Amino acid sequence: MPGKTFQQSAIAEAPIARVWIALNDPKSWESVPGVDRIVESVIDPEGQLQEFSFESEAAGKKYLGHATPAGREPEKMMAWDIETSEVRGRIVVSLSGADGETRVAVTLRLESVGVLSSVFFPVIASTIGDGFPKTVHDFAEGLSQP
Repeated sequence: MPGKTFQQSAIAEAPIARVWIALNDPKSWESVPGVDRIVESVIDPEGQLQEFSFESEAAGKKYLGHATPAGREPEKMMAWDIETSEVRGRIVVSLSGADGETRVAVTLRLESVGVLSSVFFPVIASTIGDGFPKTVHDFAEGLSQP
C-alpha cells in the first residue's frame, strides 16, 4: 500500500515539563497534523491521555479516526497509532530542549488502507503535506500556552 512520511520541528516557548502536561490534554491534539477535532478521549486517574477519537478533513472529505498508544517516555516522547477508514499510521512527538524552550519534533507516517483508498491516498497525503510545516508550528505554539 502507498505510504508517506512527514517530519517537521518547531520551538515551544515553554519548559519540557509544561509541554508534557499539554500533550496529555486532548485539546492540544486538535492542532496536530491530520487531527481537526477531538470527538472523545480517555484520561487515566494520573492525568495521562490514554486514547482519543478524532475528526479529520482531507481533500474535502471528513474522516473519523482513533488514536491508541504506540509509546511514551515522560517528557521525551509520545506516540500514537492512528487509524481512519482511509489511512492508518503513527504520529511521534519527540521533545528536547533547555532554558525554558522545547524543540517539538513531529513525525507522521501514513499509509493507505485497502486498494480503493490507495487511489485517493495521493490527494490525502498532498493535503496533509502542504500544511504540515505550519500545522507543526501551530501545534508547538499551542503547547507553549499555560
